[in-house]
Amino acid sequence: MPAHSAGRTVPLSARELEVAGLVAAGATNREIGVALAIAPRTASAHIEHILRKLGVARRAQIAAWVARR
Repeated sequence: MPAHSAGRTVPLSARELEVAGLVAAGATNREIGVALAIAPRTASAHIEHILRKLGVARRAQIAAWVARR
């Protein structure tokens, strides 16, 4: 289920928003895993889902999306 922000639907889950924020901060998959107590592969899977949902191809584009929010 998408999260809501200021009356508009955000295409990401709450966990994906957490991961996106860490990606925007420059964290690696391993660092994301440590911060969220998940495996690096799980962090990678979240990032893959975020990329697909946002229709982008690179982590930098996730960071740009976070900055625009």
